[in-house]
Amino acid sequence: MADRTMLQFDYDRVHERTVNGVVGRRDGSAGWDSIAFVIENGAVVLRVDPNTDEIVVTLEDTSDLAGDWIEVAEIAHAVGFALGWCWIGRNYRGYLDMFTLSFSGIDPQLCFLGEAPTLTIKHIIASR
Repeated sequence: MADRTMLQFDYDRVHERTVNGVVGRRDGSAGWDSIAFVIENGAVVLRVDPNTDEIVVTLEDTSDLAGDWIEVAEIAHAVGFALGWCWIGRNYRGYLDMFTLSFSGIDPQLCFLGEAPTLTIKHIIASR
């Protein structure tokens, strides 16, 4: 299996930047094709590579978010918080199909799974 990289940019460029909006593009009713966290210097965009079913995370210009992008209501609570740490998950077969984010700190709060061609959102509830 070829070595791949999920993050296509230096995450330090967006770490601790405030989220101004969360928008996405639907993949029918099954899930999300793409999800973008809009920040002041662009948008952190998650999508699934159709060739590998792996998640790819890019930093894009907000002008690329025109058209059929809609608010992602189930994670709109991230608006106003800073992007915290991120984690990259690789399954036992070597596929990069999990991306986890925290907001305003280090505790993970959202997990994104690449399930075939769609992104699924999972909320992480901490228990101590």
